[in-house]
Amino acid sequence: MMRRRRAVIAARERWLTGRWRLLARAAGSQAGQALLTPRAGRVIELLDLGPGKRYLDIGCGTAAYAHLLADRAGCEEPPVCLDIAHGPGPVDVIGWPERLPFGDAAFDCVSSFYFIRRFDDDVVHAFARELARVLAPGGRALVMEIAPVVNPLLNRLHAKLVSGGCPAVDLRGWGRLAATFSEAGYDAIDLVNAGPFLLPPVPRVGILLRKAPAEG
Repeated sequence: MMRRRRAVIAARERWLTGRWRLLARAAGSQAGQALLTPRAGRVIELLDLGPGKRYLDIGCGTAAYAHLLADRAGCEEPPVCLDIAHGPGPVDVIGWPERLPFGDAAFDCVSSFYFIRRFDDDVVHAFARELARVLAPGGRALVMEIAPVVNPLLNRLHAKLVSGGCPAVDLRGWGRLAATFSEAGYDAIDLVNAGPFLLPPVPRVGILLRKAPAEG
C-alpha cells in the first residue's frame, strides 16, 4: 500500500513540476476545468450547492474550480479542498481517499473530478465508503471521470492522453462505477451525461450519489 501511495504522489509531482507543468496548471485552472467539466451552473445544480452548504472538493489540483463553484453558488464559507499532496493551488487538507480525515456527515456537497482513475479497485471501493460516511443526510456527491470505449486501440490512446499525474490509468465505465458505489450505502445513484472532452473527444462518465434526508 505504501509503495502504491508513493508512486501516485510521485507521478502527481512529476506532472506538476516536470516538463508538462504549464499544461498541468492550465488544466487545473478555472478556465481549464470549465472546458473539461460541464458548465458550472450544471454542477451547482447537481450538487444543490448554495448558501449554508458545507462543500468539499477531493482531488482539487489548483482548487481554482472548487472556489469558482462556491463563489457562483453564493456559499458563505469557502470549499474545503483535499488532495494527496501539496500543489500549486490552496490545498487545505492532505489526505488519502480510503481514509478521509473528516468526521461523519461533515459535508452537504462533495465533488471529485478526474481523480480516481489513478487508483486500484480496493482504494476506489474504500473511497466510495468514505464518501458515504462524510456525506450528511440529504447530501450529494458528484464524481466525474474519463470513460472507457470498446475499441482497445482507441482506449489505449485515451488512457495515454489522460495519464498526466498518474502512475497507471484505470478507466471505469458506468457499470463498474455503479457496482462499486452501490455497495457503499447511498440511497440513490444517478448517471450524469457529461459529454466528451472538447478536444479531443474523449468520453467521460459522471455519477451523482445521494443520501436521503434525515427523518423527522
